[in-house]
Amino acid sequence: MSVSLLPITIVPVKMFQKDQHQIQISHSLIHYWNIDLHIPHVLHIGRRSIQITIEGASITKDELFFSDSLFQECCLPIQELDFIASYSKKDHSITLGPVVGLMTDLNDKGAEPDFRSIHAFCEELNEVVSNMGGLFYVFHFKDYEEGKLQGYYLQGGQWIRCEVPLPGVIYNRVHSRELEASTFFQTFKNSIRSLFIPLFNDRFLSKTEVHNLLYSEEHMKPYLPDTVIADEYSVKELLNKHKSLYIKPIHGSQGRNIIRITVNSEEILAELSTGNRREETLLFENYTRFSHWFKQQQKKKNFLAQQAIPLQTYKNRQLDFRVLCHKNFQDTWKATSAVARISAEQQFVSNIARGGEIMKPLKIFSILSDPRTAIQQLALMKELAVETASIISQKCDGLIGELGIDIGVDENGKLWIIEVNSKPSKNFEDRDKRIRPSAKALIEYAAALSFSGIPPKEDY
Repeated sequence: MSVSLLPITIVPVKMFQKDQHQIQISHSLIHYWNIDLHIPHVLHIGRRSIQITIEGASITKDELFFSDSLFQECCLPIQELDFIASYSKKDHSITLGPVVGLMTDLNDKGAEPDFRSIHAFCEELNEVVSNMGGLFYVFHFKDYEEGKLQGYYLQGGQWIRCEVPLPGVIYNRVHSRELEASTFFQTFKNSIRSLFIPLFNDRFLSKTEVHNLLYSEEHMKPYLPDTVIADEYSVKELLNKHKSLYIKPIHGSQGRNIIRITVNSEEILAELSTGNRREETLLFENYTRFSHWFKQQQKKKNFLAQQAIPLQTYKNRQLDFRVLCHKNFQDTWKATSAVARISAEQQFVSNIARGGEIMKPLKIFSILSDPRTAIQQLALMKELAVETASIISQKCDGLIGELGIDIGVDENGKLWIIEVNSKPSKNFEDRDKRIRPSAKALIEYAAALSFSGIPPKEDY
């Protein structure tokens, strides 16, 4: 169903009539929307709904006049605000939006709130919304209570905390798996579901889940390394087959706590990616000794074991690629951006959080091959990433609008899917542009959920 959208500015005015819920609209817009002035209407801002009456006025077509008290009841700052508006003749309602809430586990102990690794990205998202029309704010789910929400919106370069209208859509950037698993968070999700507020990227994806979803599609199997749930017997069997493996925490991120093991005759060399950007190396005289040590690691977390692919390197450093994919206004996946990730020296993981660096993929491909092959390889990589994102979003519960796909290229030029991340880092993207493509893409998808009636999945 198509929706007619118009840019609108709402303007605060002093109104002296008793009905403070009356809004003034230009005669031309009343005619365009075919509004019946004799019946009450409903104003929707995000998920906040207020009954209003409408009066014609000699004002410009792209303005709506609100009383100060109506601004306050809508939980909006009393100032001119740009929105996108739609009108429903059937429901006698005006919808102003998008109202986009970014949910994260922010630090609010200081004078200014700290949104941690996505602080600068929140400012970009706010700028995209401001340029387009709408309201953007950041909130912590603990600040929701009985239909009311406290959040932070940007005004004059400062993040101001106040009551905000319930959002029309929520983008989940909670950093902690532990918080997402908490009863408090699950209770909040249930409240949001009961209000029919779309929440996208509502959880982290485990490595096991991603592998199983992709492996269930026959045409994706050639791009997946041999992978098993890591236990004493499965690791030994896979090591006999491939001689070198990566052992990864099922719920890990940022390249932490990854173990690379290599068998040399009877000896097992284990390299550990620790939390301090350094690696440790352990040598075990046989698999039994390694297995005894690994059992101690399994007491802390669950792991999977994965065939170590001999990937192409750059200057003897590990190399892979991150392709960022987003859904657009038509609910279709697109590759938004891509970077090559090069590991720090003496590191076997390429994560930026572990001291790696980024380069443009086309530049790397052109160094490793010829320009024509480089263009083809990048196109194939983006195509594989989009197919990966499509499969995962179709098969997962809930709404997904953003995925980071990590892809490697082996010594023969074959592509391999390494990992998929539903909370991709915002620190790896190319910062040539003031507003990153991912910021524009995320707001486009949020606006789609707000206005175009993309139906949520049945289980949402």
